[in-house]
Amino acid sequence: MATHRHPSPEVSRYCEGRGFSSLVCRGGFDYLLESWTRTVAAVEGGYWLSFDEYLNDMDSRNIIDELPTYASDDEWAGVETMLPPLDARFHAATRQVDACIWGECNEEKYGYRPDRQWWYYRAPADMSRVADRDRWAARGYGT
Repeated sequence: MATHRHPSPEVSRYCEGRGFSSLVCRGGFDYLLESWTRTVAAVEGGYWLSFDEYLNDMDSRNIIDELPTYASDDEWAGVETMLPPLDARFHAATRQVDACIWGECNEEKYGYRPDRQWWYYRAPADMSRVADRDRWAARGYGT
């Protein structure tokens, strides 16, 4: 497992207050960017995990988006360097879907919008290897 720099106290407090995993709380942006890098590579290679794991992967991307207000300048500078190319790769390996992948109730509850939380409105372009084809298909994403 990679060694992560400790996140700023503000990031740690926010993550703990939101009940994020200890990996997120202790690893901060280093952990989240490492996770997003793995997710992007998995999507590029033909996503093979389950729908629930994909939701979790997208939640990790969402956490990154929640943290800029709490980040130190140094922390955010690193994110600004790494995140745009990762997001571009993710866009290239996914396709836009009509509805929020978390469903209409969660979309309304949390205020998700395709112009803001765009990762919740994308599905892997190649789902030929997904672990639970029926679950993806039942949500209208096909395989």
